[in-house]
Amino acid sequence: MLKSIFRIISFYDEVRWHSVSNYNLINYYRKDLSEDVKLLTHWLCYITDRQMAFEKIWDVGGFIFSELADTIKEEKDLNLLNPKNPTKFIVKNGDGYTFTSIAKSSKNEILNRYGMKDDEVATFSSRYYPSDYFSILYSLDFLSSYDFSITKFIFECYKKHQNTDDYISRILFCLYLITYYEVGQPTKEELLDFDKNLNKAKKHTDGVLQILSSEQNFEEEYQVFRKEKTYSQKRAWCSLRDFLKSPEFKELLRASLNKHGLQTIDTERLFSLESLEQLELPGDVWNNNSRFRQCILKNTEYEHSNIGLNKILRDYFNNHRVELKGCYPEQFDITFDFVPRMCESNNCDICPIGFLKKTEKNNFPKSCNQNSELFCSVALVNCNYKIDCYGKDCRLLEYLQ
Repeated sequence: MLKSIFRIISFYDEVRWHSVSNYNLINYYRKDLSEDVKLLTHWLCYITDRQMAFEKIWDVGGFIFSELADTIKEEKDLNLLNPKNPTKFIVKNGDGYTFTSIAKSSKNEILNRYGMKDDEVATFSSRYYPSDYFSILYSLDFLSSYDFSITKFIFECYKKHQNTDDYISRILFCLYLITYYEVGQPTKEELLDFDKNLNKAKKHTDGVLQILSSEQNFEEEYQVFRKEKTYSQKRAWCSLRDFLKSPEFKELLRASLNKHGLQTIDTERLFSLESLEQLELPGDVWNNNSRFRQCILKNTEYEHSNIGLNKILRDYFNNHRVELKGCYPEQFDITFDFVPRMCESNNCDICPIGFLKKTEKNNFPKSCNQNSELFCSVALVNCNYKIDCYGKDCRLLEYLQ
């Protein structure tokens, strides 16, 4: 049964990434940014993606962070993050601080929706800005050795670890090191002394370099990370996932790798199914939702397990890899869209998983139009994903037989 559920989830995941209307885009401050700047912007946006509306992060934060990424690559000056610098990307705001653009909101319709006028700069306060600020400062200080290019860093990580069977996890660990490693829980008062914070950033960079440059140090730290932290890095995993499978960002990474002349090894492997199978599903409230979890694990060896669903899915996938060709654990991230609309809205009566399990009074067939001239009504209702109906040749229907 769990094999069939993997396949159903894989169907939703395929639909999710089929069209840009199914996922959020970044509101860049300029449309002519380089691929690498867009990738770095994406990474910076995900740093702030904690317990706040994700739309605002991409709409407002994206505007600010894209200008920051573009400007810092041009000026190569971390003083842009000095709150006391007249031209900077963070300002004092009452008792706290807020990220701010230098460019005005002029004729940016998305910013206008948030009440920002054409003659105003954009402002964005992340919920955990003290630690987010340090994560951004640490990341940019480290990347200064790579011409502030996240593409070059990813390439070096892949080049070094391409011959391992867990190279994607190792790349993720490298990215984790430069952004989230030993950031701690700083206070807003600590943002006052930029010279002190810059010294902290450089010490952090030195510490990360010691790990990255020593095979023994790296392996020791990596094994601790794999055991204790790998499943809790939602922001890092989501960003890397987008780099490798999002129709937009995988093309940006592919183009950026080519533009930087990094073709000395086969980087196309980064976008393969082999790589996607290594992506981990970070645990969150949606894939660990009790109703969803109990439903899919009922009558399985995991039914009474207290282990996080992400670890269960990884274990099951590893044990059934051959039968699950084309499916992988990270695809269950569609629960972000599926669970609120289905499980939490008591829509079990039209759920394809309920139909598969032959639950009483399931009316799934009534929600499936099987009309190729219309949108897929199942994906639209279940996840708000838009794709043309596949008709009677739909593989979802095949999985339910």
